[in-house]
Amino acid sequence: MRRALIAALLLSCGGGGGGLSGPVEVDVSAPPPDRLSDMRLLRWDAASETIEYNDRVVPYDLNTALFSDFSLKARAIYLPEGEAMDYDAEVPFSFPVGSVIVKTFYFPADFREPDRNLELIETRVLRRTSAGWEAWPYIWNEEQSDATLRVGGDTREISFLDEAGEMQTSSYLVPQRNQCTSCHQRNVGEGGEAVLTPIGPAARHLNRDFAYLDGSENQLMRFASLGMLNGMPALGDVPAAYAEATSVDDIPAADLDRAARDYLDINCAHCHDPLGTQGVTSQLFLNHDNDDAFRLGVCKRPGSAGEGNGGLTYDIVPGDPDDSILVFRVETTEIGAIMPLLGRSLQDTYGAALLRRWVAAMEPLDCEAM
Repeated sequence: MRRALIAALLLSCGGGGGGLSGPVEVDVSAPPPDRLSDMRLLRWDAASETIEYNDRVVPYDLNTALFSDFSLKARAIYLPEGEAMDYDAEVPFSFPVGSVIVKTFYFPADFREPDRNLELIETRVLRRTSAGWEAWPYIWNEEQSDATLRVGGDTREISFLDEAGEMQTSSYLVPQRNQCTSCHQRNVGEGGEAVLTPIGPAARHLNRDFAYLDGSENQLMRFASLGMLNGMPALGDVPAAYAEATSVDDIPAADLDRAARDYLDINCAHCHDPLGTQGVTSQLFLNHDNDDAFRLGVCKRPGSAGEGNGGLTYDIVPGDPDDSILVFRVETTEIGAIMPLLGRSLQDTYGAALLRRWVAAMEPLDCEAM
C-alpha cells in the first residue's frame, strides 16, 4: 500500500511557479541561504496541502523508494537554464554545475487519508557545485511557512496512525550535514577518492510514468522533451527497476527475485556495493547487477557485524530466513543491529516481508557443509 500512498501525495504536487515570487535563485558558488524560500525552488500551499514548484523544477518519483520510517517524499530536480543531465544506463546521471535536487519529507496524521493533515518535516537539498555535490538539511517551522537550514540536524518524535489504524511513533532523524555522507559517499573519484553522489536519479529508478499537471508521462521522456536530459536512447532500451507492489503477496513468484534485488539496490547498495564504504569493508555487495552469490551474502559469514548479527552465522541461508542475518537486520529495530544504521527507527514492513519471502523461496543450502 505504501506505493499507492506516495503516488496519491505526488499527484497533488504542482509546478510552473504559481505563488512563487520570481525565478529560482541558486548560487552554488556562495554558501546556501538560511531559508529554503530564498532559493525559490518550491513553496507549500497550506490551504490545499500541496507543493508548488518553480519553473525548471521538475518533480519525479522512484520505482522503489528508500524507506525512511514511512515518511512520504516529494522529489524534484532543478537545472540551470540551457543545461541538461547526461544519460547513463547504469549509474546516476551526470548533472551540470548549478543543479539542485530537493526531497521533502511529509507525514500524514493518518495513513488511511494520506493526502490530508500533512506535516512537513524537512527538505534535503543537494547542490552541484564546481567542487562536487553538497548536502544541506532544512527543517520546516511549526507554521509550515518556511524551512530553515539546520546543519546539526534534529531528532523528533512523530506519531501517526498507520494503514491499519494503529498508532506508530517514529524517532525521526533529520541527519546532520556530515551524516549525509553515510549514504551518499562512494569511492568514485580520481584514484578511488570518496565523493558525495546522488542515489535515486538513475535510469532504472526513474523509468516510470508520473502524473504531471498536464497529464501522465514517462519521467525520462519528460526530462528529454524539456531539454533537460542528453543522450536518452529509445525508451524500450532503458532499464527499469521493479515497481514497488501494493503488497508483497501481489508479487508473482517469477518476479520475486527481481523485486527483492531492486529493493536491496535502492535501499542498501549505495553503501553495499564495490564502490560503497560498507561494501569495501564487508565485501557484501547488494547492487542489482552483482552476480556473485557469495558476495550477495549466500552462506557468507559477515566481516564486521559484531553484536548486530542477532546470534546468527551467515548473511543469507537459502530457504531459511530465520537463520539469515540480512533478514534479521532489516526486521529488527534494536540499536546496533538495525539496518540501515541511520534513517530508520521503525520496521519497514513491506521490505522485511519481501526479503523474508525471497530468502524462503531460495533453493535450500546447508551452509555448514560448504
